Amino acid sequence: DWDFWLDWKDRQWWPVVTPIVGITYCATIMYYLWVNYRLPFGATLCIVCLLTGEWLTRYWGF
Repeated sequence: DWDFWLDWKDRQWWPVVTPIVGITYCATIMYYLWVNYRLPFGATLCIVCLLTGEWLTRYWGF
């Protein structure tokens, strides 16, 4: 049933889902880098990589 995927891609979900996923993803990277390597800049690295990926996507139009 494709109704779930059509509803998921609806514009009303992005303001709700985007901050939650962004914070969770950065927290996961931060936890991994801190536990394994004791590096305190995991969230910053994650944000830089996400912004670089977004720039590349907009630049090359994927």
